[in-house]
Formats: sequence, structure tokens, C-alpha cells
Amino acid sequence: MDENKIQFEQFEQIISILMRIEKTLEGIEKKLEKSEIVETRRIEFAETERVDFDPFVLLELPDNLRSTLLALIKLKEGTATDVSSITGRGRAIESHYLNTLVRMGYVSKRRNGRVVYYKVK
Repeated sequence: MDENKIQFEQFEQIISILMRIEKTLEGIEKKLEKSEIVETRRIEFAETERVDFDPFVLLELPDNLRSTLLALIKLKEGTATDVSSITGRGRAIESHYLNTLVRMGYVSKRRNGRVVYYKVK
């Protein structure tokens, strides 16, 4: 009998926590609906050049890819060496991360001889 009572109390605690989470999520949803964050924002690359980019993409990426993508956004277009000078990581690592972003569809690349240039799509 005591075991059932303990399980019931734990179940009530879980339900209470889930209800608080639901209320919090509803509040966040209302705030997002009111704000302009939900809409695609424009990130300025230069005074004359702009690109459509969803900021929530950055939240979905792991930290290593996020910092690589942010560095590339600052550069507009650059090589793995350029990106590594901003992030402080090695060129080979940045090359790997940039190619991962290319495969994910966030970045495009072009080759000029032996040099590969990356640019946010």
C-alpha cells in the first residue's frame, strides 16, 4: 500500500512539472508570435550586400559548426585559413567543418586553382 502511495505521489509530481513546462512553453510561443524573431532576418554582410538567413539555424548547429558559420558570415567569403584565423582553430579542422556545412546545405564553395572559397548561401 505504501509503495502505491509513493508511486502516486511521484506521478503527481511529474504531472505538476509537466504542467509548469507546458505553461512556460506557451509563454515562449506567445512571445515569439509577437516578436519579429520568427520571421527570417537579414544578416548584413556589407552595407550594400544582404542575405536572407534564419537565425534559428544557428541554434540548431553544434558549437563547433556554429562558430565556423559565424566566422564565415563575418568574412562574407573566405578560405579555411581565413576562418581559422578568426576561430583560433587549425586550418584542417575548419576545412572539415566548412565541408560539413556544405553537405548540410548552409554553405557553398568554389575552387580557384588549389584554393577553395566558401560562402554562406
